[in-house]
Parts: sequence; structure tokens; C-alpha cells
Amino acid sequence: MTCKTMGGSCDAEITGATAEELMGNGKQHVHDLADSGDADHLAIVEKMKALPPEEHEKWKENMVSGFDNLPDA
Repeated sequence: MTCKTMGGSCDAEITGATAEELMGNGKQHVHDLADSGDADHLAIVEKMKALPPEEHEKWKENMVSGFDNLPDA
């Protein structure tokens, strides 16, 4: 998946052997760029922090579903 397909702002490729690993790698990517001063990624961090728990859970479910539907590499 790309950062954009995960709800981010760039075309960086995010990989993982499982949906959980993919989400963790995506989170690390977003935080790394936010920490380096990237305004777009910082906005994503703030948006995710502001999500109510049920919306965050829905995002996670969508990521798992999207991962499950990816073609095998």
C-alpha cells in the first residue's frame, strides 16, 4: 500500500507481512516525517489523535480489509 491509500499524503510504499505490521510501519512512516517537520504528515498525526475510538476502530478494520484484498507479492 502507499501512504496515500492508507489515508496519508504521499506516495511512499508501506509494506508489511500482516495487516498489523503494515499499520505499524505506516504509523512509523507518518511519525518519522511529522517529526522531521513535514506539515502534511503532522496534520495526519493530529487527525488520527483526534479520531473518536469508534472511528479509529473503523479505520483499522478498513486497513485489515484492504490488506486482505491485496494481491500477494
